[in-house]
Amino acid sequence: MKKADAMYAYARNHKLGQNITPFLGGWLQRKHFSLIEAALGKDEEVIASFIGRHHPEDLENFKPLTGEDQQDFEERIRAQQTGKVRYFDCKGFHAYAITDAGRLIFARWVPFNHDYKSIPLNNINTINPNTRIFWGSVRIESFREVFSIFWTKKTVFAIAKLLEDSKSDMQDGVMDGITSAKRARQMRQESIATKSVPLTTETNFEKLKERKKALDEGLITPEEYEAYKRRFLE
Repeated sequence: MKKADAMYAYARNHKLGQNITPFLGGWLQRKHFSLIEAALGKDEEVIASFIGRHHPEDLENFKPLTGEDQQDFEERIRAQQTGKVRYFDCKGFHAYAITDAGRLIFARWVPFNHDYKSIPLNNINTINPNTRIFWGSVRIESFREVFSIFWTKKTVFAIAKLLEDSKSDMQDGVMDGITSAKRARQMRQESIATKSVPLTTETNFEKLKERKKALDEGLITPEEYEAYKRRFLE
């Protein structure tokens, strides 16, 4: 996905959050995702997207109340950070996207002030869901950013799993939007299907030539080629 509309549709179709602002919710969501669209690299694409309320945990994202001194300000923010995340403590709805370049991008569009950041998935140290009866949040800790994403309990667990799978895929060097478990299941199914198809001389002679070409190019080992050839000759 490279377009804001596709990212918005993905989040809604997969029940990965929504902006409940009356009348303007869908329009605002697309605006948030439009910032992510503009931030993508030339060959970079989004493999998953979601929506939630953003709760930053650094002082630069908050302002003292009128007449509040610095010490009281820091104590108030510290109490918000260490306690349970609540709806109105958050910094509004944000759009989030995981890209095939291994980035987590999050953005919020407001008139005359566009808020956009990205962090490498490899820099994420902790993904910690914290849920209550209905609401919850997932706390994300990286080298330079610490924040929580707040929304319903079910959505929070789905976002946490999506982030865990994407981080795992990044470490495996495979960013294709397919979870590790699903990929392993597909490989097992393909292996079973291959073994169940009877070999015929006409069709599999071409496959044997393909295996020989793969051997010559170093894509498979001599042992793998010999095993396939024995199966073909039998």
